[in-house]
Parts: sequence; structure tokens; C-alpha cells
Amino acid sequence: MAKKNLMLSLLSGLMLGLSFPPFHLGFLAWIFLIPLFQIFNQSIKLSEKIKFFYLAGFTSHAIITHWVALNSGTSMQVAIISYLALCIFYSFYWVLFCLIMHLFDKRKLSIKTEVLLIPFAWVIIENLRDIGPLAAPWLNFSLSQTGYNRLIQIVSLHVDLSSFIIVLLNVLLYKFILSKQKKYIYSFLSVILTNALIGQILISNYNATNFQKQINVSIGQPVIYPDEKWDPNLKSRNQNIMNDLLEKSLESKPDIIVWPEAALTSFLAVSESKQRMELQEKIENSVLITGIPQRMYFNNELKVYNSAIFLRPDGFYDTYQKIFLVPFAEYVPFFKNWLSKINQFDDMGSFSPGENYNTFSAGDLKLSIMICYDSSSFKIAKKMVDKGAEIIFVITNDSYVGKAMPYQHFEHAKLRSIELGIPVVQSANNGISGIILPSGEVLIKSEIDDRNVYNHSIKLK
Repeated sequence: MAKKNLMLSLLSGLMLGLSFPPFHLGFLAWIFLIPLFQIFNQSIKLSEKIKFFYLAGFTSHAIITHWVALNSGTSMQVAIISYLALCIFYSFYWVLFCLIMHLFDKRKLSIKTEVLLIPFAWVIIENLRDIGPLAAPWLNFSLSQTGYNRLIQIVSLHVDLSSFIIVLLNVLLYKFILSKQKKYIYSFLSVILTNALIGQILISNYNATNFQKQINVSIGQPVIYPDEKWDPNLKSRNQNIMNDLLEKSLESKPDIIVWPEAALTSFLAVSESKQRMELQEKIENSVLITGIPQRMYFNNELKVYNSAIFLRPDGFYDTYQKIFLVPFAEYVPFFKNWLSKINQFDDMGSFSPGENYNTFSAGDLKLSIMICYDSSSFKIAKKMVDKGAEIIFVITNDSYVGKAMPYQHFEHAKLRSIELGIPVVQSANNGISGIILPSGEVLIKSEIDDRNVYNHSIKLK
């Protein structure tokens, strides 16, 4: 029995992991809980159930976030330790899920109540997991469904609905397996078909929108690897790459040019920056958004930010500081002083988080900027839209990690666009760059390792 349960637990984690990008086997998310439900309904100790739920969570996280172990921005030891720590920590939320199900079981709830409460319980867990310095919206179930354009539209009605529906489908199908009552399989199919119908209506409504504005966007993808970007011997070569991208962008006379996170390594956000003023002269009638490092003093304390700078040709500039920092990469949330004494950890980032959900004006257009991990957070994007943002620009540098992470990251941009009903433009150092509409339509999607400029017009309400 123990060996069978072990296999069921691993199967559950494997199916959830494969439902996420880049695998895009999203239908597996509709059934991945069934092996765990099978374990839960056995007459075994609660501790045994918890063990197998935890293992399933660990397995899924190991697959979904395997790219953390490939992080070339730090030492191999730190990358692997961070990866294992992530899997170990976030798998405890699966223990919480098991305990909640145990509570429901003890209460002898009606089947109808149980069918609704189990999905609701998982939604609560996802929201709890998105709180605090170790928040992990990256792992939310909705990301598994972005390959199904009609089905994922439901998040525009409420951000948690996709996760709710995924767990609901699992519950309905398992009830059918247990009881053989056709009403459950009919309900299962009805949920999918209703979701698809709602999605089609939402897509049609967007496509029928009377658009009032149009902007021309040029995305630069420089493909400069981390070990090259900060090499002083390659500074001139890297600058030539950016100059070439700028020239190509200007040929299309764009309204907005966007470059990725840390595209420039100079501290441009100072009043006497010669390079910034030269850039502002070159961009002609365009606006330039690019990633930069930024240093600022507060009460005689030096703070370093992962920032973006917004440049207009009239000499105006403003900055945005990344809010959602990557734990144990850009900052150390706990035990910083203790960890810094260990050689392998002394190169961990010491960035400070930004606090302002800025909007920037380009003519009559209001826009916001998100940097890398920011775009995994619906909450951050929602605050920007609430402040008037009509379009969001995501700048990122995904070249530190493996090939899976860029695909996942791009799907997060797609989620934000659908959830909030505004276009999202992503510029990545080495892919994936692109433009996504609230209908889920992808206007542009770059290839990894393609140094290029991508131009396209975007219609806005």
C-alpha cells in the first residue's frame, strides 16, 4: 500500500508540474488531484496522508521551478540550496490543504458543500501564499491554463476563478469515479463548456471595442549574457549593440521604445548624467524605457535599486524602482547578517524594494513599468491600473536561468493583460519579448537568442 501511495503522490506532482509552461499540458491540472484524493480516502493515519500530500507538492515545485537551480547569477551552491529551500518551504502549503480536507471530513459535510468548499480552500491557500517576504504568486494554478485562451479569460471576472475551477474539476471527476453517478461527469463537462463560452463572449466583446488611441511600440532584445554585461572589457561592444538597436527602432518612428531590465549598466538617474542626456537627444520624438541600476542615499544610508528609467526627448525623466524583489537573489529576507558570513552566500543581492506604483505620461497616454518578478504579482499590476495605467511595460532579464523560466514569465505577462483588461508589452534581454492583448492575442512573440528589434502598433481604449 505504501509503495502504491508513493507512486500516486509522485504522479500527482508530475501531472501538475507538466501542466505549467513550457510543457503546456494544462488539461493535466484538471485531474492531478485525483491520486491525492485516492490517498486521502484510505483508512490510514493523518500523518501518512500529510506525508504524501507534501511529496506531491515537492514534486510539482521541483518541476515548475527547476530553473532556480540553473541560476548563473550566483554560485552553483547557492542556486541549488535556494532551489531546494523553495521546494521544501512551499510544499508545506500542501500540508495545510490536507489538514483543511481532514477538517471537512471530520465535519461530515454534505457532498454539495464539500464540492464547493474544497476549491474555495485552495483559493484561500493561494492567497495566503502570496503574502509576506516569501510570497509566491508564480506558483498559482492559473498559470497552467494560459495555453487555453478561452478558458483563461475567466480571470478577467475574478483573479481567483481559474484556480477555483481547476480544483472544482478535480473534485467533480473524483466524485464521479467514486459514485459512478453521471451527474458529476455532466457537471465536469458543463463547467468546462460554460467557462469556454464565457471566454468566447469576453474575447468577442474586446474585439468589438471602439478603440480611441493607437501607439507604435518598438521592443529591443539585445541578447547580452550576464557574464558579458558587466565585463569592463566588453563595455564598448555592448554599447554598440544598444546603439544599433536604437537606430533600428528609430527607423519605424515609434512612440515608445522599450529595452529590458539592466539593459544599461550606468547610473543614469542623476542630474549630471551625460549618457542620459545623449540618449534623450538621440530618441527624437520617441519615449525610451530601459532598465538601469540606481543608487540613492536616505538618512546617510546608501540604497541600491533595480530600476527603470523613463526618458522623454524634452529632457524630462523619471524612475521606477522594482517592488517585488526575488528572495535570496536580490535580497535576503531573513538571517542576512548570518548568511553573509558564509562565503557562498556573501554575493547575495542587497537591493532595496521600491514603494511607488508609478504611472508615466507619454502624450495623452498613461503607462506603468514592471521589472522582472513584479509581473508575477496581480496585486502590483492592479495598483498601477487603479492609478490610471492604460498599458504596462514589463522589462526583464531572463538570461540568468534555463529555458523554461522565460516561457513561464511570458505567460505571466499574458495573465496580467487578461486579468486587468489592458495590453502588456514585455522586453526581455534574451527572450521572450512580445505584446499581449486582453483578448489573449499575442501580437508579437520573440524567439530566445534572437538579437532583434520588434515593431508593432497597439490599439487602446
